[in-house]
Amino acid sequence: MDQSRLLDAAERVPGRPFTDPEHSQSDLVVMRFMARQLIDTYDDPVLCDFIPNQKAICMSDPKGRHFRIYYVRPERLFTEKDLTVVGFFGKKRENADIKPLIKADKAFEKAFVEHTGLLSLSTSRLPDGDFANLVIFTDEAAKERWNYSQLHYETVQEISPPYYESVRLNNAVLPDGLDAPDDIELLRVKYIDYDSRPPWRAVRMVSP
Repeated sequence: MDQSRLLDAAERVPGRPFTDPEHSQSDLVVMRFMARQLIDTYDDPVLCDFIPNQKAICMSDPKGRHFRIYYVRPERLFTEKDLTVVGFFGKKRENADIKPLIKADKAFEKAFVEHTGLLSLSTSRLPDGDFANLVIFTDEAAKERWNYSQLHYETVQEISPPYYESVRLNNAVLPDGLDAPDDIELLRVKYIDYDSRPPWRAVRMVSP
């Protein structure tokens, strides 16, 4: 049973500033930027000299920001509509050990091809040193299959709590797909506080 607390649109939770409602808009700005970046990077013949499913594109921009992109199924990523989008924003712990996370990433690389509804996964290093992930699926059912896969479940249960203080999961849709990357519509935000035992969870529904 889901024990998540339901937050009102403008509700603030004392002691948990990562849930403040204004984060939704700032997260959305980053998600739109990362969606546009999927298009710009794929159109660059130098950056995209790669084999889909087997190699990530890693790069930095003039502002010193670092990015990694997996084009898992580009033939569907750029043609399908009504895409399901997840924007992950995690606050890492001070002196957190990143090695288990890197090991999990390597395992994920091998698992991508098994999930036919997973189209792309992007990672961006933010100015504060934390990371954002943008994951695009064909639909909600594909996202749920990924969420409840054994590898993803084990990562969430075993690796995320010691690495992150808190997490925001922005659930959204792209009605016209990457033909209109700025039109991401945020539907709900899930919050997890790993400093609580058991982890504190909440969800906020977002009005269009």
